Amino acid sequence: MADVTRAPIGCGVALAVCLSACGGAQTGAAAAGVTIDPLVFLTELGAGGAPHLFVLPTRSIDALEEARRGARGDERRLLERELVVASIFAADGADAREARRIRQRAERALDAAGRGSRDAGLVAELDFLRLWMTWRAGARDRADRLAERFVGRHAAAGLLTGLAYMVRGENAFEDRRYDDAIRHFRFGLGQLGTGLYAYALYRTAHAHGARGQRDEGIATLREVEQLGCAPDAERTIARVAAAAATELETGLRQGEDGVVRPASCRAARERESTGWRPAE
Repeated sequence: MADVTRAPIGCGVALAVCLSACGGAQTGAAAAGVTIDPLVFLTELGAGGAPHLFVLPTRSIDALEEARRGARGDERRLLERELVVASIFAADGADAREARRIRQRAERALDAAGRGSRDAGLVAELDFLRLWMTWRAGARDRADRLAERFVGRHAAAGLLTGLAYMVRGENAFEDRRYDDAIRHFRFGLGQLGTGLYAYALYRTAHAHGARGQRDEGIATLREVEQLGCAPDAERTIARVAAAAATELETGLRQGEDGVVRPASCRAARERESTGWRPAE
C-alpha cells in the first residue's frame, strides 16, 4: 500500500497561501518529505506492542493448518490465532475472490478459537483480529460496528483499545463525520509520549482542517511538529512530527542518528544555545 496521507491540511492543500515559515532547509532523505498512511502506520504501532498480532508469522498457512489438526485446548486456540494473522496478510496480496475465501476461513478459525475460552486476553485479541481484518478489507460499516463493540467489551485492552478507537476515527473521517472523528481520536490524546498520541493529534489536526477550522488545524499541526524535537522521542513520534512539518512546509533535516526531524527543532536548539530571541 502506498504511504500517503489522507486529506492533509498543509500548504498548497487547504491553505490559500503558505505560511511565512514555508521553505525551510531539507537534506538527504528528508528532501522528499514524510507522509503517513493510516493503515501502514497503525500496523507499525501494533507491531511495536503486540507483534504476534501484527507481524507475518514465520509458518505458512498450510503448516499452521497441519499443526492445528493435531493440537487441542489452548495450544489449538493459539494456532488458530496465528492462522488468522497469516490469513490477514495472505488476503492482502490475493485477488478479490481468493481474498474472500481466505477471510471466510479466517472467520471460522476466529469462531473456533474463541469457543469456550476463558482467557479474557485471548478473547480480546480474537475480537480485535476480526475488527482488524474487516477494516483492512475495506468494509468500513461492519468494521465500525465491530470497533464500537470492541471498545465497549474491552475498554482496558491497552494498545488494542487505542487502535480500535483510531479505526473508528478513520471511518468517521472517511464518512466526513469530522466531529465524530475528533471524538474518537481523543482517546489517543490520553496516551502522552507515545506514537498513538502523536498520531491522534495529527489526525485531529486534519479533522479540524476538513471542517473549515483552518487556524486550529494549523496550530495543532505545529504542536505535532514539536513532538519530534525531544532527543528521546521514539521513531514513530518523530515520523508523525516530520509529516506535520512536511504539510506545514517548514523543512526537514536528517540527524546523525538517521532520524528525519522537523528543521524547526534545530532552529529552536540554536536559539537556546546562542541566547537569541525574537525582537520584542
